[in-house]
Amino acid sequence: MNKTEEQNSCHSGRVISFTQLNNEIKEKPQPRFGGDEIRVVDAMIDIIYPSVPFPSNKIFKTLGAEYIRKMVEHHHHLLLKTNIKTLFPQHPEALKLVIDRSVDFFVEALGGGAVFTSQHGDPHLRQRHFKIPINENDREIWLAMYKKTLKELKFPKEHLEEFWNWIEPLSIRMINRRTNTNAIKRHHWHDVKTELLQVNV
Repeated sequence: MNKTEEQNSCHSGRVISFTQLNNEIKEKPQPRFGGDEIRVVDAMIDIIYPSVPFPSNKIFKTLGAEYIRKMVEHHHHLLLKTNIKTLFPQHPEALKLVIDRSVDFFVEALGGGAVFTSQHGDPHLRQRHFKIPINENDREIWLAMYKKTLKELKFPKEHLEEFWNWIEPLSIRMINRRTNTNAIKRHHWHDVKTELLQVNV
């Protein structure tokens, strides 16, 4: 393997994203197959998952399990009015089981004890959702409906930043299908702060 091939191969230890690969292809166009020289395609990953800062139990102490259930149910009812409603069970009893499981996850994640893991094991969101194809656009809708939920239920403003900084990167963990090679769009706290806090003044 010559120097050029080594630099362009996974043997160099260089693992890149779809976005980086696209940029390189645009910069160095070459035949996909049957060129004059060997062409090595880099090892790559489809998503670079950001770190997820799980919140403290201060949120649970303020909200309580009843509010969290109301929040999760509200979010699901909003989702059922969107284009991703087909991702959820249509039968009421099956839908209730999905919502109950989601409530357990949120209660535990926000500091309410091991109500999810004691019944269902570790979350592993991407793995759990893999039989249901969830792409970048689905995640955008899911997150937008959470923002709407927080506004409509007047989520306590003193905990909004901590909650959003958890739910936003967490939502990326549910993506298990890609429809494009672009980087996953982020919605950082500074992007949504004004909108959310105005409603909660």
